[in-house]
Amino acid sequence: MAVTAGPSPTDAAPVRSPRAWLSQYSWLGMGFAFTLSLFYLVMFVIPFGTAIWLSFHNWDYIQKPVFVKTRNFAKLFGDSGFWDALWNTVRFSSVEIFVALSLALLLALALSHLRPVYQYTLLAVYNLPVIMPGVVSVLLWKWLYRTNGGAFNAILETVGLPAQPFSKSPDQALWCITLMVVWIFLGNSSIVLLAAINEVPDSLLEAAQLDGASAWKRFTAVTLPLIQPAMAYQVVTSIIGTMQMFEPFQLMPGPGHSTRTLSLYTYQLGFEVLNLGYGAAVSIAMFVILLSATLFELQRRRRSWDY
Repeated sequence: MAVTAGPSPTDAAPVRSPRAWLSQYSWLGMGFAFTLSLFYLVMFVIPFGTAIWLSFHNWDYIQKPVFVKTRNFAKLFGDSGFWDALWNTVRFSSVEIFVALSLALLLALALSHLRPVYQYTLLAVYNLPVIMPGVVSVLLWKWLYRTNGGAFNAILETVGLPAQPFSKSPDQALWCITLMVVWIFLGNSSIVLLAAINEVPDSLLEAAQLDGASAWKRFTAVTLPLIQPAMAYQVVTSIIGTMQMFEPFQLMPGPGHSTRTLSLYTYQLGFEVLNLGYGAAVSIAMFVILLSATLFELQRRRRSWDY
């Protein structure tokens, strides 16, 4: 019987080295990296550097910028408008984060007991306010808060309670905006927390149940510690988002300065008062406050991650 010789080693297809493969596609990776770097440079680095430069100058868009050293930053300490805006920002951010995180956690816990198809359906409904344009959301809530003909006052009158001024009251306007922001982002926060709750191993919960732990004890001793990273993420992103929020305060302002926050104050200084240098100084101060609050929260949460 004839024996057919197989192909010699020299006839095999050449094996390409990893270096050759990488060199072939390196231009693609470099292109992506360059595009992202250029975007970051244009959208973040240059504007931030310009804001720092402007904070040491006085400029009204007409005359040449005048270098004033640190005078704009020194002015912050005696500016009651800055401190009022900071106080409004702190109150709004603190209450919004606490209420939104608490409601999102309760909603995520309730959804975690449902089948996945119901979870996804309800989360899609709860996230409709997020995909709705911000202007539409503000207009909707302005109608709800109307003193005459508003939905909320109609409900109060139905149950025999007096009508409220809501967004027209200096004492209620800030909290009206807070409630609206909680409504907008509740679904988004619930998605993150629900994903974290679903990742908690069932074996740990079953072991705790066998040990006689109640539902509350299982939540506080097992579920809550394991979802701390997700909660930290929500708190940090909420701090950043609420302190920079501008649209609701611009479109639904309260009487006087009752709803003026740091972001709105920066806009008013730069584009209404035309004091761009001092407005830039306020924005730099807001950045320092925001960075400090974020680092503090991350450090506080990190100390509690003992697993």
